[in-house]
Amino acid sequence: MFTLTLLLLTAAPDAPLRAAPAALLSQSSTEDAKSMRERARKLAEELRYEEAVVEYQRYLALPDRPATERAQALLELGYIHLQLEDATTAELRITEALEQDAWVRPPAGAPPKQVELLERVRAQLAARPKLEVLPREGSADPRLVRASLKDPQGKTSQVLLRHAPVPDGPYRAARMTCEGDTCAGELPTPGNSRNFTAWYFLEALDAQGNTLARAATPKAPLQLSVIEQRAWYESPWVYAGGAAVLIGAAAVFFVAADPG
Repeated sequence: MFTLTLLLLTAAPDAPLRAAPAALLSQSSTEDAKSMRERARKLAEELRYEEAVVEYQRYLALPDRPATERAQALLELGYIHLQLEDATTAELRITEALEQDAWVRPPAGAPPKQVELLERVRAQLAARPKLEVLPREGSADPRLVRASLKDPQGKTSQVLLRHAPVPDGPYRAARMTCEGDTCAGELPTPGNSRNFTAWYFLEALDAQGNTLARAATPKAPLQLSVIEQRAWYESPWVYAGGAAVLIGAAAVFFVAADPG
């Protein structure tokens, strides 16, 4: 057990939280989540921090836990790492907690050191650039992609529209034009095709090319299908597209009718 807990505690601080080994998780499905979390807290109160870390990881490995509960557990786990004088991992876990629930709060009577760390990480997250795809306007070019960029510290150097004709890429980049906090770019039409489908995501980069924010990701891109024809009701493809919209929320279908 000592070797296992040592491995858990000395993992690279910037590594994502990993589940405990299968041997420790074998009974997770039959254990009550609430009692597991209470046991983790009790171990921490008894200053048995290494055992508490394992118990929290077992709890966090349970599927389908509510985001608010996961956030609270991650926060408590972060505080344990703070007690173990591992400030880097503590900050990482608290960041994960706030990403799960932006309103997570420290336990009643938490020491000032813990409260200060939480508020510092919360302020850092609030200062991060945020990129969000805007709703489409009915009269706009169907190839147009618009986004909202919130960058309190002005670190963003450029916003890229990365696109591909297939979901697995490779993705090409087109620079978006930004005015104020609104950015816009067009998905290119392949050749002279009147109908096309594209997968895309957006990235905000700093001057060194580091990614500061994303809207969608390469592994979970947005999808846009454009059908340029005279009238939407003349094409059976529109009905197929309508069905696809109901199935996949990330798929957006447009019909650009000829003015004539």
